[in-house]
Amino acid sequence: MSKPKPAQRGFTLIELLVVIAIIAILVALLLPAVQQAREAARRTQCKNNLHNLGIALHNYHDVHGQFPPTVFNTDPAGGLTWDGAPKGSHLVRLLPFVEQANLFTSLDFSLQAGWGTGGSPPARFNFEMQRVSYPSGKYVKDISIPLYQCPSEPSAKNGGWSAKSNYAMSMGNQQMDTSSWTGCTPYQAHIMNTNSYWGHGNTENPSWVSGIISRFNWAATIAQITDGTSNVIAMGELRPNCGDHSNNGWFHFNSMWIATTAPINFPINCYNEATVKTPANPPGCNAPDNWSTSQGFKSMHTGGAQFVMCDGAVKFISENIDYRTYQRLGDRRDGNTVGEF
Repeated sequence: MSKPKPAQRGFTLIELLVVIAIIAILVALLLPAVQQAREAARRTQCKNNLHNLGIALHNYHDVHGQFPPTVFNTDPAGGLTWDGAPKGSHLVRLLPFVEQANLFTSLDFSLQAGWGTGGSPPARFNFEMQRVSYPSGKYVKDISIPLYQCPSEPSAKNGGWSAKSNYAMSMGNQQMDTSSWTGCTPYQAHIMNTNSYWGHGNTENPSWVSGIISRFNWAATIAQITDGTSNVIAMGELRPNCGDHSNNGWFHFNSMWIATTAPINFPINCYNEATVKTPANPPGCNAPDNWSTSQGFKSMHTGGAQFVMCDGAVKFISENIDYRTYQRLGDRRDGNTVGEF
């Protein structure tokens, strides 16, 4: 006669809780590592975007003899006006060099801008609101360009009235005025080159521009970068929803004028985000329409932002960089030694 098998015993409640606790601890340990790995991959993709943009900048220079300016053309009647003159940002001119030639050739540059004190004309005259056949029926301003977007930045894909860009060319160490705030001008006082005083780059005179573009129809040649192409920032990251102008999107002519004047990652009360608390700053410092701080380079990467230099090299620059060193990297012809950064 065979012996009866011993009864099988299941988990007790305490044992089950211990197993659950161990699994929870393992998940808690692994989750940050997974998130860090994902962010590292996103940062690498962002770096690759800037690398390709650096190549595009040099290909544009090879063809046109200068870097791409903002498409703010001199009005045929003389001078610069809001009507008829603006034709998109410098990223518009870069389209044929980032595998977007079909989109570029679809644009109608004969359209007027549709801005001015007299009110906007019908949409058929409005360059900023035109539709194109590629992709079919879309407003150009709503077309996302993958190369213009950092995967770490959510605001590149939502918010505002148009598709965004996380990259813009640099006006350098430029005098940056403010829209309505007078209590925060700490970085306007540190302009190192007195010829860069012209308010937020509203000029076509290269003597009055610190970096490689102005807000109007001017961009530098390599010959005008006398400090050396490896020592001057060409383009960097921005958070488009953190500025009342950068929020306009990659296509808009009055959007991509970004300077090194604000420190990297200066905190801003960005649109569609929680309010930042910086009691040490004067009132208005963190406002998205305070251009001395909002129209600066920023990123979602911890500790700094990525930049492409005028020689095409991509570098991560710490947000703790010495302020004067950062401004020397922004200015193309200040004659100062940059040093380590």
